[in-house]
Amino acid sequence: MMVSLTRSEFAAVRAYVQGMPAAMVVPRYLADEADDDEAGAESALRILLALRDRMVQLAHLHGRADLAELLLAGPGRSNRGMDRRVDALAELERLGTAAPRPQHGVELWFAPALARRLRKAEIVTLNSLFELANRRGSAWWRAVPRIGALAGAAVNRWLSENRAAFRDPDGKPLLGAHVGNRTLLERGRLGPGMRQPLPLEWMTASPALAADASCPYSQGLDVVQAWLRDAAGDSGSTFSAYRKEAERLLLWAALERRKGLSQLDLDDRRAYLGFLAQPEPGSRWCGPRAPRHLAGWRPFTGPLSPASVRHSMRVLAALFRWMHANGYPVTALWPARIPDGTDASAATEAARPDTLQVPEASLAPFLSWLEHRGGDDDGQRYRTAHAAILLLREHRLSLDRLTSVTRRSLAPMQQPARVPEDGVESIVPDGTPGFGLATQHALARHWRDRNLQWDGAGTEDASLIGPPAAPPTRRAQRKLAALPLAGYSVRGLHALLSSMLERYRKTCDPEFGARSPRDLLA
Repeated sequence: MMVSLTRSEFAAVRAYVQGMPAAMVVPRYLADEADDDEAGAESALRILLALRDRMVQLAHLHGRADLAELLLAGPGRSNRGMDRRVDALAELERLGTAAPRPQHGVELWFAPALARRLRKAEIVTLNSLFELANRRGSAWWRAVPRIGALAGAAVNRWLSENRAAFRDPDGKPLLGAHVGNRTLLERGRLGPGMRQPLPLEWMTASPALAADASCPYSQGLDVVQAWLRDAAGDSGSTFSAYRKEAERLLLWAALERRKGLSQLDLDDRRAYLGFLAQPEPGSRWCGPRAPRHLAGWRPFTGPLSPASVRHSMRVLAALFRWMHANGYPVTALWPARIPDGTDASAATEAARPDTLQVPEASLAPFLSWLEHRGGDDDGQRYRTAHAAILLLREHRLSLDRLTSVTRRSLAPMQQPARVPEDGVESIVPDGTPGFGLATQHALARHWRDRNLQWDGAGTEDASLIGPPAAPPTRRAQRKLAALPLAGYSVRGLHALLSSMLERYRKTCDPEFGARSPRDLLA
């Protein structure tokens, strides 16, 4: 990716533009690249033209289109023409290796095949590559068709090596610290002096204060670790969800409020609600997903939706109730509702006025689009998403509940059946009321994709929403073969609905209010 040329290579091209035959130039100046086959002259010319092309590329990197045009014109046909080309080569050799600039085209730094794929994805300049990498993190290459992990890793290494050159006119770095950053995290003491937010397992208490119960930061760290062991065990999705919310609060309390966990009161709770809706400063708190052991890790990927804020508040309310029940001092219990009646969703809306709610009138075209696309033979994913969203909203389920709900488990929580305009109550085949006609029809199509029948034996315990086919991995295929009635994982269903939302916004309605599957919750 770096254009680097030796003195011998410059001397070879200089002799070529002065009229020396290629078959004589290569053995004299580039002995290591010469060959003895019968097509030696043709091979020598290819070597020289490839060198010439690299020098043309170097001229463009330095912004010297005039030098590039001279070299592309070929050997000089007069003494004056040869002198001009020799002078151009001398100027290029003096300029030396070029530093990358944001306005450079990707073809100037990357191999032709890679550059073509980047351009096809509308990544034309290095600057557009920086924007994508800043938005998606080191896995930016997943958004570019036909670029895999190896090419992505090579580009990330190059970005990291040249990070110092990527600056705007004011000297501000153009490339986020998380991009291509493979630096390992170092443990840090939880407190206001912490250099950057750290994952829970990388936080330490001050050695001098570790045994001092009056140190609020070390005490908060001990409390969270004890609560996680008691409430969620040592692993699993519940542990990960609880740990995420607790470490966010610990970090915010120490870095933004200079308080320990037990010192937070209801005023802090209100402030934290606003912070979740808009984590500031973004450079400290937000970044694309990154492994928890790397320096590019951040607690947030961006502002949380109202539904995510409500989930966070429920988890933290459980933490404070546990603290109170186990004798830990707490300034306030952080109930699900603030004493003045303001709940998480209302506080979030006040802190984040640009949040968009998705009304039924806006959602209807999206559902119609899913139903239409699901009519195609290869529309399995659209049919799944259509059934999932109808069920999600009709029965007011959470996303994680939707992944495991069955007809048997849904029956005890059924609301009274909705009566359509024609006055006929909706009945699912096993006689349980509660599914609207549209939901029942969508579920029936989805179940046909899964080779399941409503009235089949044992289907009362089948997940209502599940993958029609396993991904092409042995682990996924073994799992589906062993548990054919199982539903999606939360991550898998979230990814499916996210892709549908992104496709709809891109092809039909860029202003559609739902930006995340959680925005679809009723």
